[in-house]
Amino acid sequence: MAGTPVFVGSGFVASYLDGGGSFWIPLQYLLGFGAHGVEAYWLEVLAGSGEEAVDEQHIRTFFERAKRLGAGDRLVVLYLPRGRGSEEVRLIAADPTGGIDLRSAMRDGVLLNFNNAVPAPHRTDFARTVLYDIDPGMLQLWSHQTDMGIGAHDLYVTIGQSIGDKDCLVPDCGVIWHRVWPTVHLPAWPTQPGAGTRYTTVTHWWNGNRGYDLIGGELYEHNKRTSFKEYIDMPGRTGLELELAAYVTPGEIEDRQALQDHGWRLVEPRRVAGTPWQFRTYVQASRGEFSCAKPSVLKASPGWISDRTICYLASGRPCVVQDAGARRHLPSTLGLQSFSTQEEAAEALRAAERDHERARREARALAEEFFSTNVVIPKLMELAGIEPADPPRYRVRRSVNDRSSAAAIDKQSKDSAAETTSSN
Repeated sequence: MAGTPVFVGSGFVASYLDGGGSFWIPLQYLLGFGAHGVEAYWLEVLAGSGEEAVDEQHIRTFFERAKRLGAGDRLVVLYLPRGRGSEEVRLIAADPTGGIDLRSAMRDGVLLNFNNAVPAPHRTDFARTVLYDIDPGMLQLWSHQTDMGIGAHDLYVTIGQSIGDKDCLVPDCGVIWHRVWPTVHLPAWPTQPGAGTRYTTVTHWWNGNRGYDLIGGELYEHNKRTSFKEYIDMPGRTGLELELAAYVTPGEIEDRQALQDHGWRLVEPRRVAGTPWQFRTYVQASRGEFSCAKPSVLKASPGWISDRTICYLASGRPCVVQDAGARRHLPSTLGLQSFSTQEEAAEALRAAERDHERARREARALAEEFFSTNVVIPKLMELAGIEPADPPRYRVRRSVNDRSSAAAIDKQSKDSAAETTSSN
């Protein structure tokens, strides 16, 4: 079908505005599709918090920040005031007077449903649905306990490069998984001059939702704290400055003291990466990334690389990351090295330092070859039958806002505009 509109469906941005890096995950796809002539929209699901005024402020801030990053007015919130199971639904466009005929676009369009963010009752509006797995391994395991949409979509795509392999321990759940790499829009992440300051990463210390899962008699832990503590002596082993942008609370005295005693710098992530532009600046100013993975991801080993790491690579910042099965799917390079032991981690950091200029070049080259939207988006278009439209077809009539106070949501208050400016 000619001129296929695409809706990038996520549910983890408007509800967590302190996570500047989260913005970039759907945004890379939105920008990438746009660059390939596809009529693309960001469909953000927001389950109500119980306080509608708070939810409205979240929606306003989401719209403002996404627009500032180049999303234009192609932003829609699927607001569920009474929670994810809410029968009341409000479809709210960033520009309700901009003439986007959302319902027609949906009827002709493809939904990329990140981790089943768009619930089943709201997927029937689309011509074709794609379950897009961005938590490979765990999504398939979670599906044994929770409805994750596996078996209820038209197509299944994962960023886990080992999902579906015979020797992969993760179940395929009876569907065919098409594998793509996570993607980065290179024009938004240009190569940075100079070497940067120190190796950094932005991460959670504890998992904010649940720290553990018991699945099929197997225990899966999701706290990064456990992995980082195993590698806590890396600054001393390498003589390098390593920095964690992680929320270790003031009350966690022992953890904070242990990090300090072993030479780690600890910074508040909301201060250095709380908005999407702060996150980008923080990544670009780094010397590279050193990061560990969740124990659950290591156990599942789905052939995964972080959407955060590929932003470092695109910026020309070499990465040393704990291996979750991705290294057997990628060439050996100084730009991206993975480790499974303390000795491997220390040697990888030393190797990057011995020829840091080469490591920077190879980091960018890897992003261009494997993770660029110029590589990933055409593959997605082929898989899902997406065709570009020129000119756009759906910007004709006033948008439909189901039972919503769209004018109130869309209005940009002076306070929120001032907040956006001051956080730059």
